[in-house]
Amino acid sequence: MNQPERRIHQQEVHRFLQKSFSIRDWTFTLPPGSGMETYFVHGDQQSYFVKVGVATERYLVMAESGLTPPVVAFGQLESDSSIIVQSYVAGRTPSRTDFQHEWQRVAALVSTMHHDPRLISILRSSSSNSHKESGLRAMNRLRQKWERSQTHVPEVAPFVDKSLDELERQIHRFSTEGLVASHNDICNANWLFASNGKIYVVDFESMSMDDPAFDLGALLWWYYPPRLRQPFLETAGYLYDLEFRLRMQVRMALHCLSITLPREGSFDRFDSGRYAEALTDFRAILEGRENPQGYMA
Repeated sequence: MNQPERRIHQQEVHRFLQKSFSIRDWTFTLPPGSGMETYFVHGDQQSYFVKVGVATERYLVMAESGLTPPVVAFGQLESDSSIIVQSYVAGRTPSRTDFQHEWQRVAALVSTMHHDPRLISILRSSSSNSHKESGLRAMNRLRQKWERSQTHVPEVAPFVDKSLDELERQIHRFSTEGLVASHNDICNANWLFASNGKIYVVDFESMSMDDPAFDLGALLWWYYPPRLRQPFLETAGYLYDLEFRLRMQVRMALHCLSITLPREGSFDRFDSGRYAEALTDFRAILEGRENPQGYMA
């Protein structure tokens, strides 16, 4: 990982903090991961989380709804990059056991996020409410992402191409409507189970109006055994019928492939030597199998 790149705005962030909090001396540490430019910052016995280049309005709405940690400052850096500063919240990234133990609260939080009228107002950019149209847009984005990397992995490229063609045929079978304010990257790394008992979701850069089956397919396949899926969906306000299950499987397959590829504007790196191994989840969901890692961790 190229650490200097992840710190490209650090001096601007330092000046923003000095101005916003009237604290002169700040120390910076980098959180784990390879996404956007983020920092843990510490000054005068206070700690915060800082993120650069964000869609500020989404964070403000989510914070006001209590779904993400409070935003204590936001604005623009000298370079015009946006910045938010959130309260540092002690807690942990949830395990599968955590998710299963708190399934009702997680389902309720997802439902609140999906149907928040302010988020929907911010995110709405298309007159279409069709699950087929949203699926085809996701497919087009994924094909463009895949085209940037496929020449580096010729041994698996035919399999991926054939799989994408079949998934696109499945998307054309979708006949329902009803887009929601979808997180679109709802893995456990983007959840925080706080030490004070609260549950938060974080990282909203991928958020858009999309099929609820996208978020729910990821949560259920990764973290919830089959016995919990119907009650989870009912609590979240969705039917666990054949059509919804098909949409979850198809959208999860697209997501499993997408997360093996570098994100545009991030500091991700593409490891062609281990790419066949990275397709384990993609193969499993295509074949209708459960999460190869199981549900006990």
